[in-house]
Amino acid sequence: MLKEVKHFYEFGEYRVDPEERILFRGEDPIPLPPKAFETLLILVQNSGHLVTKDDLMKTVWPDTFVEESNLSQYIFVLRKALGESAQDARSIVTVPGRGYRFVEKVRQVADAGGPAESLSSQEAAVPENPPSPVSPAIPKHRLLAVALIFAVVILLAVAFLGWRGTRSTDRVAPRRVMLAVLPFQNLTGDPEQEYFADGLTEELITKLGGLHPTQLGVIARTSVMGYKHGDKRLDQIGRELNVQYVLEGSVRRAGDRVRITAQLISVADQSHLWAEDYDRKVEDVVTVQDDVAIAVASETQLKLDPSQRTDLARSRTVNPEAYEAYLRGRFFWNKRTEDGFRKSISYFETAIARDANFAHAYAGLADSYLLLGGYSFEPQRVAMPKAKDAALKALAIDDHLADAYSSLAMIAMQYEWDWKESEKDFKRAIELNPNYSVAHHWYGDGYLAAWNRMDESVAELRQAQELDPLSLVINTDLAKRLCSAGKCDEGMQRFHKILEIDPDFALAHFDLSLTYEAQKRYPEAISELQKIRPADSAHSVTSQLGHLYALQGRRQEARQILDELQQVSKQTYIDPWSIASIYIGLGDKDAAMTWLEKAYEQRSPAMNGLKIDPAYAAIRSDPRFVDLMHRVGLTQ
Repeated sequence: MLKEVKHFYEFGEYRVDPEERILFRGEDPIPLPPKAFETLLILVQNSGHLVTKDDLMKTVWPDTFVEESNLSQYIFVLRKALGESAQDARSIVTVPGRGYRFVEKVRQVADAGGPAESLSSQEAAVPENPPSPVSPAIPKHRLLAVALIFAVVILLAVAFLGWRGTRSTDRVAPRRVMLAVLPFQNLTGDPEQEYFADGLTEELITKLGGLHPTQLGVIARTSVMGYKHGDKRLDQIGRELNVQYVLEGSVRRAGDRVRITAQLISVADQSHLWAEDYDRKVEDVVTVQDDVAIAVASETQLKLDPSQRTDLARSRTVNPEAYEAYLRGRFFWNKRTEDGFRKSISYFETAIARDANFAHAYAGLADSYLLLGGYSFEPQRVAMPKAKDAALKALAIDDHLADAYSSLAMIAMQYEWDWKESEKDFKRAIELNPNYSVAHHWYGDGYLAAWNRMDESVAELRQAQELDPLSLVINTDLAKRLCSAGKCDEGMQRFHKILEIDPDFALAHFDLSLTYEAQKRYPEAISELQKIRPADSAHSVTSQLGHLYALQGRRQEARQILDELQQVSKQTYIDPWSIASIYIGLGDKDAAMTWLEKAYEQRSPAMNGLKIDPAYAAIRSDPRFVDLMHRVGLTQ
């Protein structure tokens, strides 16, 4: 049996392999998005002849409506790959108003060892009056081509390999490229649909963030949402987020259809590298996340481990009603208010009722109960078991959810005081998605700080801050831990910068007050608390003020606040620590220990600070306090 001869197309120093669908420069492959390769192949096969825009679009996108700008962007990509531009077009020439002509001399050659035939560019393709070009035998891709796939492919190709290519032996390790997915615009005309656009943005951030974290960093939701409905220039956004590229787009819904428009922009010169519209059913939007990851990994030759490939290749379908309820749940969860948490719980439960195997809905439910208890809106002994049950159900369905592991880590640390399990779960979350800023944040400010491992805490918080640079919460916690680590000059600079950005940011004033307290600068500590607006003042703020009054010797004012909190605690939940701290300031150790025991029984989050919180300084040597630390597990 004769061996089948394989053919290539060659021009200049480039070679096109139609079967493997690869463009080579010398021996080096040049990454191209699938549609860009198809466009190039048609142009090469019709070398020397005009190929109209209509013919190209009908052949490359036979079953899909796309706009002409998509073709223009792929021509731009091809010119980049071939080391030229529209002003210096040596291969692909634009015929104004008509289409494109490939003018390089093309040779059709056989595989090594077989016959070879050199042809002129006119002989290589079609007769003098060619029919409309016909697409070569191209396997149809699944309808996953939301343009984001190609955008990120291009992004990584530019950053890692260089458009002009290098010999494989000369390549250096690629540097990490940073990408921001800006909030997708809601073009539906209905403000009630904001949750859908925000949800799509967040889902894409999560999926792309887990793709190949050592090569691609993706800015977290908190930082990008600050640009929603804004008018900042992209170069300014790039500087503020320290990114090289941004993805921006819009969403328009009509019935069970959704139209997504997206484009990739280079921050350096604000050039549009790619833009495309794509229509799909709402129920198909969920699967786009996995399909994007598979395509990006394939086109950029990223090394995904077998288990990750298997996970991404799994077919997942979600009931559209369940998905919409899930997005609404995340929308309200991100408000970080008691009402928001309770609404998010309701929506996540609705999503689960519609689809009992919706792992992300269970993870969202876990996050909601976790923060409901962590923010002291509900006793932890009530909220945390529900959070753990939801997180375990999420992982039983999908054990690759970094957010579910982070929730379990917080529950183990803040409620169960199972410190070994907590650290294991935090590390697992970070292993699954090193771009998940929340895991770095909670691990650094929670676990590592609780054990007074401040240098490690600061390092972890710096990673969180790189991934979420505009998060005032992360920056505030980093400032606080810098001071705890003996780097207070930098910490104070950060505090002041945060308050320049938002003079009313309550957490910064509160943590700065704690920092001043550790330095025994009580007047400054009190002043910071008094800058917090009444609307933002929680029971913890009132308690800290009473504690500081007591330390300053203003005992009557401290006792007045103490009486107020004790009265309020009869009607609503007050963390027992809030009362214990004032007794500590007053020097009443017996009363302080009584309320600390109540805090222990109710699994107060304040127990995590037994080892490091300056408020405990006055009773840290008391045997009862030492025993309390032992029971919480912080004396090992």
